[in-house]
Parts: sequence; C-alpha cells; structure tokens
Amino acid sequence: MKILYSWLNEEYFDKKLPSVQDVSDALLFHSFEIEGIEEVGDRDWVIDVDVLPNRAHDCLSHRGIAKELSIILDIPLVQKDTVPILEEKETELSISLEEGVKCNRYIGKVIRGIAIKESPDWLKYRLEALGQRSINALVDATNYVLLSVGQPTHVFDLEKIPDKKINVRMTMEGEKITTLDNKEVFLETSDMVIASSNGPLALAGIKGGKNAEVTIDTTDVILESAHFDPVSVRKTSRRLAILTDSSKRFENEPTTELAEEAVKMLTTLVIKLCGNEDTIVETSVDVYPVHPVEKKVSVSLSYINDLLGTGIVDTELESIFKKFEWVYSHDSNGYVIDIPYERMDLNNSADIVEEVGRLYGYRNIESKILEKNVPVNSDSNFYYITLIRNILVENGFSEVYTSSFVSDGDLEVKNPVAQDRPFMRSTINLKDVFEMNIRNKDVLGVDEVKIFEIGKIFSGDGSEKLSLVLCTEKGVSEDVRNKLFSDVGIKVKEGTEVCVDDIEAQLSVIAQKNNYEGLFQKEMVPVEYVPFSVYPSVSRDIAVWVSEDTPQEELVDVIQKKAGDLLLREPKLVDTYPKDGRVSYAYRLIFQSYEKTLTDVEVSVLMEAIAKEVKDRGWEVR
Repeated sequence: MKILYSWLNEEYFDKKLPSVQDVSDALLFHSFEIEGIEEVGDRDWVIDVDVLPNRAHDCLSHRGIAKELSIILDIPLVQKDTVPILEEKETELSISLEEGVKCNRYIGKVIRGIAIKESPDWLKYRLEALGQRSINALVDATNYVLLSVGQPTHVFDLEKIPDKKINVRMTMEGEKITTLDNKEVFLETSDMVIASSNGPLALAGIKGGKNAEVTIDTTDVILESAHFDPVSVRKTSRRLAILTDSSKRFENEPTTELAEEAVKMLTTLVIKLCGNEDTIVETSVDVYPVHPVEKKVSVSLSYINDLLGTGIVDTELESIFKKFEWVYSHDSNGYVIDIPYERMDLNNSADIVEEVGRLYGYRNIESKILEKNVPVNSDSNFYYITLIRNILVENGFSEVYTSSFVSDGDLEVKNPVAQDRPFMRSTINLKDVFEMNIRNKDVLGVDEVKIFEIGKIFSGDGSEKLSLVLCTEKGVSEDVRNKLFSDVGIKVKEGTEVCVDDIEAQLSVIAQKNNYEGLFQKEMVPVEYVPFSVYPSVSRDIAVWVSEDTPQEELVDVIQKKAGDLLLREPKLVDTYPKDGRVSYAYRLIFQSYEKTLTDVEVSVLMEAIAKEVKDRGWEVR
C-alpha cells in the first residue's frame, strides 16, 4: 500500500508528523514492514507499506495507516471538516438482491444535476503521486475514497438504467459484458454482477461495464458502495484475469460498516467537485441483509504477561487499550473488550496479546533463556523420528522431502493446492527422486546414493500413519538394520527399496533405555551451505603416469590449479595402477558454471592446460 506523507499530514493530523524516516520507523517497529520510501514533488514522499492480509481489513488505506500512527506516536487523529450535504429528497431508485447472492450490503444513492469537470490540482497531485492517472473529478473522487478509507465505490449513469432499478444477481447462462476498458468478457453462472433490465452493468466488486458508463455529458448518477463476498470476487477476478484495486480490497474483506461511510464521503466529494445550484441529492437505498456480529474477547493480565514475558501492570495495560480506543470492562477475572467492527483480525485472547506486545514495543521485552529442566517424554514420536534420522545420517543416508499431494489416490482433497495433485499420498514414493540422484552422483560427489524420508501417509478414510522409506543402490546393510532394531525397535528388511508403512506399530519399549537429552546434546558438525548451480555439469576423466616416489597430492594440486574455479570439487580418484616403477592415477573431474552452460570447447581448453602442465613436469597422460 503506497501512502503519501503529505496526505497523512494534511488530512488526519493537526499536529505535524515527525520526519518521513521517523514515521517509517514507527510503522516498521510496531506494525508493518516498509518496502521503500520515494521522494516526490516539493519535499514530499511516498511510503510503500507492506500491509499483510490479516490487517488488510482496516489498513489498506490512508486512514488506516493514520490510525496506526496516531496510536504508535500518541498523536490525536482528527478528520478535516467537509462541505455540508445538501438536503436529501425522496428517491425513485430501487435495489434488489437476488436470493442466495453473495452480497452482504448494497447502498445506492442518486445525485442529479451535476457537471463533470476536471479535478482540482490538490486531487490530481495526490492521485498522480501514487501512480493514479487523473481522469475527471467524478472518477477521481471514487479513486480518492478508495485510497482514503479502503472501500471501493462506483458510479453509474442514471439515464442508462431503465426504470431506475438495480439488481445484484448471479450471471445467467451465456451472458457477457464489455468492461470499461472495452474488453468483452464471457461470464459463467458462478459470477456475480450488478445488472439492470438491459443486462449486466458491472462485475460485482471488480470492474464497471460500458452499459452504464459515465461520460462527460452525464448529469445524473447513482453512487454505489457495497460489500461483496471475498471468495466470489477472488474466483471471478482470477478466472477472468481482471485484477483491480477494487477486487484486491474486496478479496481482503473490509467490514460491511465501511460501505455507509464511503458513500457519505463520496457524496460530499461529488457535490464539492461537480455540484452546482441545480444539484439534487436523494436519500440512500441501503439493502443490508448481513450485519456484522458483535465480538467480545476476554483476556487476563496474567495471561498477557505470561505470553509476552513482561511485567505490565493494570494501569499500563489500560493505557494501551485506550490508545486503541477499545471499549472494555474489568473485573476480578480480567478484561472483556468490545472488538471494533473494522478489526476483523481480532478473534481471541492471543490476538489481544499480540496487539499489546507490538504497542508496548518488542524492544522493551527482556530476552530470557528458557529453563533447561523441561519435562521429557521419551515415548514421543519426535524422539523416535530424531533417533531414526541420526542413525541413518551417521550411516551415509541423506534425508529428502517429497510432497504429500499426489496425482492419484484414495483420499481426495476438497481444495487442492494444485490441480494436477488433488489427492493425499497413500505411500511415500521416492522413485523419481532416487533416479534423479543416481543421475547426479558425480555432481553430488558420492559413490552410492542412499536416501530416506519419514512422513505421513493417508488412508481413504482420512486416517494417518507415520511411514519410513529407504532407497539405496546396494541395499540396507545389516549394521543399519540391527541399529534401527536395537535402538528404536523397528524391523527393516533387506532390499534396495524398503517401506515401513507404520512406524508407530513397531515401536517397542527398547528405546526407553536411551537418554532422551543425550540425543540432542551431541556435538554438532559445522555445516557450510554452498548454493548449487542450475546449469548442467560436464564430466571428464584423466589418467596420468608418475614415478612411484611422486606424492599423489602433487598431481591433485596440479589438476586443481589448472582446472580453476570451474572444477566443482576435488578430483575423485577412480583407479590406481602400479607398473615398472611408475603409478597411473585416474581421476574423474566435474566441471560446472554458476553463470552458464559450459561448452565442450571450454572444458577441452582446461583439460589441455592440465595435460600441458603434466607433460612439462615429465609425467605422461595415458
């Protein structure tokens, strides 16, 4: 969400805000990450605030960010005076919601006798500074309301709507709409539209259509402010690839209460920017079938301090509540807070603790080391899984992770993460992973591929089991099988692919004798992460005759220096052949670039350089 610094200052505060950097830091340390600050205009700035989905209900707007700053910086928030609304007349507008339509509120308001003009400079500047192109005062007013309070609005030409009747409904079979950008869109019956008797006027919550488009000649309009189901908006928007500021707001579900405030603000702006002595404002038509549920959340001071590790007292806590402008009651059991409608993210006591913590300041919370005397449950699955991992890794195995979602199976997912993997796995299948590792043995620098995975498998009835699968080239050794049985209590058969579908069923009391704490107190071997290359490797072999008194390390050093940075790892010795006072050492070299695919010519140049150095030292390439 891009926020204009001067907009915050001029519209929401009488007291001047701190510097833009201080404002940015206040948000960063208490509310949101800051993506960047860009200087615009005459000593003005745009702050790019990363508002996460849990706060998009109330903070995808200038007012939302202003509220946050008011709370954090303890600066009173004020709303500038607006021009008076004209006396309202009775309206002929009729609005209906089709039964079952996913619209929680729809407000329509008629304004007659306006003249569409060019926007004033202050409005143009605010919109253009945020990347919005000024169109005219009427359209700019809707964009301004969106950026101000986070509620999408729309304007229809009243004269293009027969009988002054609007119907919010689902699309009929075969319907289509031409959007404001002249794109013809074919609709499905799952799409929601705003319609008249002449057909769809707009894609609900997404984009307006040409049927009731406002033009420079428009004099009478209908203002729309509504609340549409976020799932319905998202599905239609994604399917049609029409992503707008409006659809983004509705996908994040603003409160239904915001619709009325937005239509009042838009009415004020339209009168101010486009009104004249002939302008008439009619009463609003507010169809409101789904009201928000009042929420109360209970929380105790002891729970807050336990969770945060703080020593906050009642007076400090109540001061924080007052900064949030929360209405609350207090008794011997703790606090009961009336959650504001716009804070749809606050649902339980842990949410309240998070709010208290961020306003109190995480930097003010003392770091403490956890007590070591944590109760140990040596019978837990976590214990056994860790023990199995340790045994296998110590014996040359590498752990892999594969997806629990597969293309076919017995248990289908209601909302799959990918259309080509709609089922939960009933077995762990490492075939593809194993074959890929086999193909890349040289790159990996291993003589034998040995992999395993421990994870859940799922039956058709929804039950889960913990499964272990091992894949090797030469089979599971007797030492490993004995170790797994003696220390863990599971039996692993011989073979190159071994599946233990239900580890829990095999676990025995044998593991009870093991020291649970000792399992995690072993000295950790330092591991340095090295990024892998996405480009293919090239393998070359070289065999060199040297005298029997020549150290092998000397030959390796020559190869490494001449091969340079493209040599992936130390040359691998693959054969030794002594004869007549000489020794032939054969090495496999793996070349790979992090920047491109190597050509045969490039690798051959390196191999020739190695061969020349070998010859210069009196050795011989076989």
